[in-house]
Amino acid sequence: MKYSFKIFSVFGIPVELHITFLVLMLLIYIVAFFKIIPSINLLTAVLITLVFATVVIHELSHSYLAKRYGIRIERIVLLPIGGLSEMEEIPKDPAQELRIALAGPVSNLVIALISYIVLIIFGSFLSIVLSGALYYFIIVNLLLGLFNLLPAFPMDGGRILRAFLAERMSFIKATKLAASIGKQFAIIMAVIGVFFNFLLILIAIFVYIGADAEYKSVVVSTLLGDEMVKDIMTTDVHTLTPEDTVQETLKTMFREKHMGYPVTDDGKLVGIITFDDISKIPENERDMLIKDIMTRELILSDPNEDLVETIGKLNKNRIGRVPVVKNGEIVGIVSKTDITNTLQKKELKLD
Repeated sequence: MKYSFKIFSVFGIPVELHITFLVLMLLIYIVAFFKIIPSINLLTAVLITLVFATVVIHELSHSYLAKRYGIRIERIVLLPIGGLSEMEEIPKDPAQELRIALAGPVSNLVIALISYIVLIIFGSFLSIVLSGALYYFIIVNLLLGLFNLLPAFPMDGGRILRAFLAERMSFIKATKLAASIGKQFAIIMAVIGVFFNFLLILIAIFVYIGADAEYKSVVVSTLLGDEMVKDIMTTDVHTLTPEDTVQETLKTMFREKHMGYPVTDDGKLVGIITFDDISKIPENERDMLIKDIMTRELILSDPNEDLVETIGKLNKNRIGRVPVVKNGEIVGIVSKTDITNTLQKKELKLD
């Protein structure tokens, strides 16, 4: 994830802090130190820090169990909305996913229980302020644990529900049903939020988007997991030369209705030109050659590359197409349209 930096590692898993999280914590401590908001003091700031520490423990609980099952964890990123464990893959074994999903909420409930025992035993020795702070810490952990058990992605409850359903149907159908339940849950939450609390509407939006993203991610990884680039790439590729002018290229784009073309020189791929590149050129300068404005730093794919890996390149670099190259020569091109068409055909077979 962009704009995050590593702060430490646990179990060999890098824990990173997103810049927005750092800004938030700095603001909280500045507000507390200078008493800008009377209700937020240094003790409150420390408590908020401890809450985020429990978020780390929550995510590490997921990650530790996932590692035990042989799943590689890329990293854990701390965001203002909580933590995010980046797993290499989603466990397809329902029993494994169930245990991994439960590990996070259980860790919060265990922390709440331990804190409650400490409060019972040592409460009489603590000041009213510290007792109140510990009580607040218990409540927060209980809420975090229970909230994450709600049956909706991206919360752990959505994964628990999918694991339960996956014992009775295919993984992708279980994901579709769990995501649908999550979306309905989000709609109900938003309606309640209209009448009671605006924050519920924001959470509902987060849940709805998360459920949709989870389903799409599983569809891609499941339906296209065995596909290679050569299976869906377009092999009849129209290429341009570095000596073509901007005006000529623009006419080609309008005529053939393609917004990007590979540029080759003696059969070798040397660049790519897109409508976005051309649209920046003033009309009176469109006699210039495309070699002067084409993109030379290329994101490429190989015919034998896994299609899911290529999709990752498209999404990461926010591009619409990737040239497919073998021995320096272009042999095809893969676009988001090709991928979407392939997905739609496979989804129809499911139904």
